[in-house]
Amino acid sequence: MRRLSEETVLAVGRLTLAATELEYLLAGIGAGQADDGDLAAIFTAPGEPLQVARGRAQLASPDHRAEFVGLVEAAATYLVQSRTAVRALWFDGNRVDAATFDEIAGLVLRCRDRLQALHDDLTHRASAPPRTR
Repeated sequence: MRRLSEETVLAVGRLTLAATELEYLLAGIGAGQADDGDLAAIFTAPGEPLQVARGRAQLASPDHRAEFVGLVEAAATYLVQSRTAVRALWFDGNRVDAATFDEIAGLVLRCRDRLQALHDDLTHRASAPPRTR
């Protein structure tokens, strides 16, 4: 691994936190659907947050399923991109700089925000009392 600038180290940290926050949201989405609903167990098991969120997305109402599945799959893509970028630091010739890490972190955070908003909307609708006329 080459020596990293402070700016790059900070950008890697921002990306790592953003990706972890996205995984935590995915775990939270799936925890309500999982048999035991143990958020900590889901969050700490490698790959489990994504798997349980995929399962939950498939159970969304038909009018929101495609959007929910699309956002979960976008999250999967961004998580792979974040891991790939960080691991590229260990290979000679790879030029991954702070701007690249920040760009991916921005994608991760925007995905997290859209996924959180959709999940909140669907959860709020499901828990709202039926309207009377």
